[in-house]
Amino acid sequence: MVDAATVPILPKAKPASSRPRRLVLALSLALGCLLAVTSTTTTPVAPIELAQAARNTVVLTPNPIIGVFSHPTTNPSDGGPYEYIAASYIKWIESAGGRAVRIPFTAPESELTRLLSGVNGLLFPGGDPLPNAQAQFLLESAIALNQNGTYFPVWGTCLGFEWLVQLTAQDNGILDKVDAQNMSSTISYTPSAASSRLFSYSRSFDALTTAPLTANFHHYGITKAHFDATPSLTAFFKALATSLDRQGVSYVSAIEAVEFPIYGLQFHPEKNPYEFGRLPSGVFYGDIDHSYPSLLAAQAFAHFFIGEAKKNAHAFPSFEIEFENILYNHAPSAAHYPGFESVYLFKPFGAAY
Repeated sequence: MVDAATVPILPKAKPASSRPRRLVLALSLALGCLLAVTSTTTTPVAPIELAQAARNTVVLTPNPIIGVFSHPTTNPSDGGPYEYIAASYIKWIESAGGRAVRIPFTAPESELTRLLSGVNGLLFPGGDPLPNAQAQFLLESAIALNQNGTYFPVWGTCLGFEWLVQLTAQDNGILDKVDAQNMSSTISYTPSAASSRLFSYSRSFDALTTAPLTANFHHYGITKAHFDATPSLTAFFKALATSLDRQGVSYVSAIEAVEFPIYGLQFHPEKNPYEFGRLPSGVFYGDIDHSYPSLLAAQAFAHFFIGEAKKNAHAFPSFEIEFENILYNHAPSAAHYPGFESVYLFKPFGAAY
């Protein structure tokens, strides 16, 4: 509130004729209209442009559920065979209005089918293992859903990106060694990026091309030359961006399928806003950028993916079954700190212990 004692006392103006006042008012309105028009053409748009997200106008599920594939853990502190999901993926999904369900690494096809019918999208996260039969079944099922008229998105991050490449090429040995472990990098758009669904979504992605903001934690990838020379990949995916490893090797850092809503990033957008692990010395565990531009890009990736997942009407048979599956029922653990701030730990599917 403004203190009246501090407001300067201005002399009262003498009454003016109505004609000059009308003229001033008209000029003010005209100037205001001109400024409004100018501002719409020169003012930067919001980081996540809703106008560019017009494809999301058909919303069948306002707060979609994403199935996140859990991975086996080899961390001795877990005390036995467990599977895990880094909590940063769940936070990333929830930051855009989504919810998350675990899809077990060793689940039989009947369970995978049940879960797919209840979720609106699929996420293959980072990790270590080779793609298994379950991952292949999930990807093939997602493609079949899209072919049969259900818009069902798939997202791969880091290892998940590599799985998309391996499963599409039907070759687990297709990846190239790259020197990009614990490295923040820039990306360079390919000619396909401008017309892509992914990178046309938000201008905030452009910041990734001018500063090393992407969090990379991978020893493998696929070089751009190798990608371009593999017909099974170029027929299915468009390479949207590349990055350079420490040795100057150019590898593909972003892809999207030509015909289906399937996307992959070789880097980790969930780490920028949600991974702050520190070593005992106080030094951050990883080379992860936490600047405002990196956070905007991370949020835009999440909003894009969740927006894609809103376009189908998959749902669990009842609220009770939905609630049983959503990760609200699981408490995260700090067992993998500082590599991950927190993780969700699960018994393998069907384990009795």
